[in-house]
Amino acid sequence: MKVSLGRPVKVNKFLTTLNITLFANRNLKKMEARAGQAIKKIFTTSSNKAAIGAYEKEME
Repeated sequence: MKVSLGRPVKVNKFLTTLNITLFANRNLKKMEARAGQAIKKIFTTSSNKAAIGAYEKEME
């Protein structure tokens, strides 16, 4: 959220433009935390897969 849209105020302005219900700042923070955890999990999985692939390629 912070990278693409900025502060919660900007997010709510963007949602208003799309005629979507606004979020409380507290709820935006919770969603941001969950998204951060999901991104970290995907990053870790991808990094591990790439490391294993590089190791196997090196050992051939």
